[in-house]
Amino acid sequence: MDRTAWIVVTLCVAGLLGWGWWSTKEAGEYAAQQRAWQEYQQKLAAENPVVEEKVEAAGQPGADAAKGTGAATPSAAAPAEGDIAVKELTLANDEIRVHLTNRGGGIATAELLDHQRSLEADKGFVVINDRGDHVIGALSTGPKEIDQTVWEITEETDKAVTFTTVTPEKLRISKRFALPEEGGEAHQLTLQIAVTNENAQPWQLGNRFLYLGSAGPLHAGEWPRQTGFYFRDEDGGKVTYKGVDYFKGKKFLGIGSDGKPHDELSIGMVDWAGINDQYFTTLLTPKESYATTMWASRFPITLEGQKEVSEKKQLNAVEGALGLPDLSLAPGEVRSLDFELYLGPKEFDRLKQLGDHRSLVMKYDDTPIFGALFGWAIRPLASGLIVVLKTLHNWVGSWGVSIILVTILIRLVIWPVYAKSTRTMKRMSKLTPMMTEIKEKYKDDQERQSKELMKLYGEYGVNPLGGCLPMFIQMPVFLAFYGMLWRAVELRHENFLWIADLSMPDTLFMIPSLNIPFNLLPLLMAGTTFIQMSMTPKSGDKTQQMVFKFMPLFFLVICYNFASALALYWTTQNIFSIFQTWLMNRLPEPELKKRKRKNGKSFMERMQEQAAAREKGGSGGSQAPGAANRTKLASEKGDRHTKGKKKKR
Repeated sequence: MDRTAWIVVTLCVAGLLGWGWWSTKEAGEYAAQQRAWQEYQQKLAAENPVVEEKVEAAGQPGADAAKGTGAATPSAAAPAEGDIAVKELTLANDEIRVHLTNRGGGIATAELLDHQRSLEADKGFVVINDRGDHVIGALSTGPKEIDQTVWEITEETDKAVTFTTVTPEKLRISKRFALPEEGGEAHQLTLQIAVTNENAQPWQLGNRFLYLGSAGPLHAGEWPRQTGFYFRDEDGGKVTYKGVDYFKGKKFLGIGSDGKPHDELSIGMVDWAGINDQYFTTLLTPKESYATTMWASRFPITLEGQKEVSEKKQLNAVEGALGLPDLSLAPGEVRSLDFELYLGPKEFDRLKQLGDHRSLVMKYDDTPIFGALFGWAIRPLASGLIVVLKTLHNWVGSWGVSIILVTILIRLVIWPVYAKSTRTMKRMSKLTPMMTEIKEKYKDDQERQSKELMKLYGEYGVNPLGGCLPMFIQMPVFLAFYGMLWRAVELRHENFLWIADLSMPDTLFMIPSLNIPFNLLPLLMAGTTFIQMSMTPKSGDKTQQMVFKFMPLFFLVICYNFASALALYWTTQNIFSIFQTWLMNRLPEPELKKRKRKNGKSFMERMQEQAAAREKGGSGGSQAPGAANRTKLASEKGDRHTKGKKKKR
């Protein structure tokens, strides 16, 4: 290897060592934060001990009604008259079964009857809020301060349930949960809150929140980023999303934010707010927007059958609550608040039909680093891809076949760009001997070397960036496909060929003694990537070519445990690219000949001269030819700067 290659290898090794050191350091910090969180919980439990309440029914001794570890709010609602028995009620339609209780006056859990919890049918259905100790819709005054007192049931039908209580401040509060009307979205309930001031003087509702419940991962393979809380601020339309790892803080080289057990964020005008895991969400939408705040926190959980794990691999659930408006009530005045409460899957079509931009809950552009660069393209592309994917599925009846067809469709659309790029790379490969000669001739003069290379490109009409164009076009498409498949609940538990679940890795067996899953699709993906790259015309120096040889291995490591749907997409794309490259190689070779120049200088040469002129101008050097004739900026002194502004009439 030459000197440059050795430098690259040395930097790679140094990077791996640095990454190992950084990972160890992060693990230590995470463990410390977990201990701090446990100490906080112990302190909270000591300050607010749980008192087991005995609730007596008519003629019956009380039964233990305490649930969870949370303490009641300081302004907890008390029974209006005498003792009230804890009671569970159920509202159901064809797609959801909602279990309510008058302890806290809300929804204990909601079973999604159209979604199995796992591939094993006897595991039951997916259950919303099965991780927390408090009911959805409970009143709260802050984290860990959530109402658990018993409310009176004032309405009970097969379509609606109403809970009522009177607080120590003599505020009568009722909460009415109702199933949707016939033909409405099956997973969306209505929640009506009525507040009556029974005081003899005006009163404020005060700093109260409406608890949204909890959400946690369904399996150990879910990423922390997939569980979190979110809200949309109508002021500006921005969606804020935070994963559970948000609470552990961020640090780089010891500098950054520390972890926190919970947080409270301000919302200018709330449009909607909620919590979610990878595929399911609880989404609360006020009928009228208002300025408020939202608190959220996380807590550790253990999955069924999960063995003891290290603190670094500890799974966490998230819980949150949306602030209610601080209503001012005159004596005897009644104020009402109306909400829509969605408890169900994060399906793009369903959320889009609900309106109020609720399809943004999908957060397709929530991709680290790349989301900020390509988010403007990722969101509409992903939204379009899921629509096309579902349409194809309705035709062919197989999600795996639909993914293959969408991939082929994408490749056909960008075929002209790929063909042009291939021809550019072939012409670049023919220029390689001349490029090498120039680099050797001007190896001690980088500026002259660049100038001569640009001149060479111009003489033969070759754009050195032309071969990279398909990669720049495919990047947003790949990220959109990745974001869509990452969140597509439609693929959950769907099989294809040997793949049992397209939303999970296609593990065939565990490799003995290594305890590593054998995933076939990523191996096929890496193999087809290697074949495709070996067929691509070679350009650049030996170091660049060596880096490209390691790309299949890099992709294999990164994507090995990704959802098999993504590996299926990538493998199909590689096979199509192999066919496309084979076909292009059978076409006549592009001629490498000098072209006639129109203005004496190529576009690349003119760009290089302008860059050199700007560099000289910025360093105090002489001005580039023709620079004196440019238009002056408004911030510069001169005729335009001193000219008087015309007043508006």
